[in-house]
Amino acid sequence: MQMWAAAAGIGQSDCEHVMHATLAQPVLAVTSVAYVVVGLGVLALAVRARGGLAAAAGVVLVAVGAGSVVYHGPQPTWAGAAHDWPIIAIAVVYFAGLACTVRREWRVWLAAAAILAIALITYVAGRSGSPLCRPDSPWQFHGAWHVVSAAAAGLAALAMARHAVLVRRESARRDAAGGQ
Repeated sequence: MQMWAAAAGIGQSDCEHVMHATLAQPVLAVTSVAYVVVGLGVLALAVRARGGLAAAAGVVLVAVGAGSVVYHGPQPTWAGAAHDWPIIAIAVVYFAGLACTVRREWRVWLAAAAILAIALITYVAGRSGSPLCRPDSPWQFHGAWHVVSAAAAGLAALAMARHAVLVRRESARRDAAGGQ
C-alpha cells in the first residue's frame, strides 16, 4: 500500500497543507476536476465540430485533470510524471492550435489569454511563501488557478473547434462553386 502514501515534497510549493490522507491536498485535488469537466466538454464540442485539434485539446485537458488529481490527492511516487507530462502535452497542442487558428479566431484567443492572465495571478498568489498563502484555508489560490486556467483552456479550444467548422464550410462552398 506504499504506492498510495503521500510522497514527501509533492505539493509543498502549492500553499495548501499536505496531509497524510487519501487526498493530501483536498481543495487542490477537488479543483483539479475542473480540467476533466472542461476537457469532456471540449471533447463533446470537438466531436460535433469534427475538429482534430479541439479533440486533442479535450484529451490533454482530461489528462491534465487526472494527473493533477493524483498529484494533489493520493500522491503516489509517480504523481510527478502523471502531473507534468500532460502539462507538456497541453502546451504542444495549444501552441499548434494557436498557430493554426489565430488569424481567424484572434478575438477568442485574446479573451482566453486575458483569462489566463487572471489565472496566472492566482497561481502566483497561491504559492507557498506568498503573503496570501493560508495553508489551512478552504480558499486556495492554487485551486482558483485550476478552475480559471481550465476555463481559459476551454475557451481556447472553442477557437480550435470553430476554426474546424469554418474551414469545412469554406471548403464545401468552394466545392459547390467549382461544381456548377
